[in-house]
Amino acid sequence: MIIVTLERDGCISCGQCWASCPEFFREDPDDGRSAVSERYRIAGKQDEGSAPDRFKECLREAEEACPSEVIRVSPPQPSFD
Repeated sequence: MIIVTLERDGCISCGQCWASCPEFFREDPDDGRSAVSERYRIAGKQDEGSAPDRFKECLREAEEACPSEVIRVSPPQPSFD
């Protein structure tokens, strides 16, 4: 699994993350900022998520493309399912 965190206060709503990894990121309709899609949230938090390894490339792309540098992607962690 990959852990992703967002510093939502610094988000400028540019849409780079939604374009890079649309299944994982979404625009919050209440404030227009990026948020983790409900399916991938940790403890219901909009700013923290757990992604399957198949998202590795698009998450890295989103992290690198973010002009505000508010996305942090951890290295993939082993899954013990």
